[in-house]
Amino acid sequence: KSRRIFKTASSSQHEIRELLQFIFVSEILAPGEKIWLVTPWISNVPILDNRSGLFSSLDPTWENRLVRLNEILVRLITLGADVVIVTKPDNHCKDFVLRLKEDLEIMGGGERLTVIWRQELHTKGILTSKALLTGSMNLTNNGLELWDEQVTFDTDARDIAQGRINFESYR
Repeated sequence: KSRRIFKTASSSQHEIRELLQFIFVSEILAPGEKIWLVTPWISNVPILDNRSGLFSSLDPTWENRLVRLNEILVRLITLGADVVIVTKPDNHCKDFVLRLKEDLEIMGGGERLTVIWRQELHTKGILTSKALLTGSMNLTNNGLELWDEQVTFDTDARDIAQGRINFESYR
């Protein structure tokens, strides 16, 4: 089953944020073996809106605030998931990865993080054992808030398997 979302700066932003929350909460509740983040540009964007405390049971250290991508990835790794990030070797992306590695040094599990640097990367997607999100959106504030973007969310096992084959080719 597929769902396509067209987002502009003034429409469907909430749909994208809710979809990202769904993807990452699903993984935290039942972690798959591996999660892929393929994005030329990556930032420590807010993923979960925990200002009401709704997601506090997922990690007791998350206070009533926005929970950012690096915190989600650290939580997934501490739950036993492998995380693979494919991104450009740009200083902005390197800063995100460095911060994530620093957080993992504190929490442990750094061996479960793989970073693949690809200068010519244009593909974008998030792949879990249960879902595949592809489209034009980078995991940045501009991608989530500013630019017009199109994403497709798939839960079909064949689409997920095809995504896995494609993403594994980056190794």
